[in-house]
Amino acid sequence: MKSLRSLLVALALVGLPAFAAEPKNPPAKVTNSVKESELTSITLTPEAEKRLGVEMAAVERGKVERTRVFGGELIMPAPATTNGQNIFAMLPALSPTELIRIAEAQIDADAQVDRAKVTMNAAKVTLDRAEKLVAEKAGTVRAVDDAKAQVALAEAGVRAAKARRDLLGAPILDFADLKTFWVRVPVYVGDTARMNTSANAQVGDLAARPGAKMFQAQPVPAPPSANAAASTVDLFYELLNEGGAFRFGQKVGVNVPLRETEETLVVPWSAIIYDINGGTWVYENTAPHTFVRRRVQLRRVIGKAAALDAGPKVGAKVVTVAVAELFGTEFGPGK
Repeated sequence: MKSLRSLLVALALVGLPAFAAEPKNPPAKVTNSVKESELTSITLTPEAEKRLGVEMAAVERGKVERTRVFGGELIMPAPATTNGQNIFAMLPALSPTELIRIAEAQIDADAQVDRAKVTMNAAKVTLDRAEKLVAEKAGTVRAVDDAKAQVALAEAGVRAAKARRDLLGAPILDFADLKTFWVRVPVYVGDTARMNTSANAQVGDLAARPGAKMFQAQPVPAPPSANAAASTVDLFYELLNEGGAFRFGQKVGVNVPLRETEETLVVPWSAIIYDINGGTWVYENTAPHTFVRRRVQLRRVIGKAAALDAGPKVGAKVVTVAVAELFGTEFGPGK
């Protein structure tokens, strides 16, 4: 006891307080602070709620499929049938510029076939004329033999030209009608086991915001394609180009489903509204005809549902129709 008293006396003598005191002039002062849990509530009359057509749904907790976003590229689809092993087995690995070069090579090869056919037809005409002259005893057998040799050479030239053309496959420009694309998606080899490659993927703009329109793409079998330098393998999906929304060679964002699921809060996507700073909110029905704006942490959008990291409790009712009207009522002129 004596030692403790001596310590307190010593502290008092040197002017050091035993406990810190509140400063008389704090460096900052906060006034009119509003907690998010005490935001403005909106109370509508029954007539106003009916006029706005307010609809609500309960917050649920459920398992949702996990997805991962990859960058993809729109390429030409390989034809369903080919004549043996031809260059179309390489198409998924080719760039748009290389495909254009192939199309040019196909055009040149077609021209060579046509020239060979013209030469062959001319040789046949010469042979026919030589045979008629021999029949009329106005020509020589040697002329006929020379004409037959020219025909044989011309036919060999046609066969060679057709063989070179067949190596280039079916005409690219014949099926490049832009109604269907293939989507090539490079995936790190270490992640392929987690991918549900038999399920459809969602394709949209490369920088699409949550809730933006997405297009279904079906997985398709394709020749193996990989990039050893980047340690990636390619997944391929078939995409219908509805309304001409996409262009050949375009980079797109692809949501590839995983084999994993997770449990999270789920609300209809129509319940989410963004503020001016990009924050996400819902309007919770806290009492009859009464609504309060609640902040939510949006994880991702799955079809017409929104998965949340944080939000109202399970069972709480949130507005799904007339959300924008409630937002306008809270911050500006409303109905």
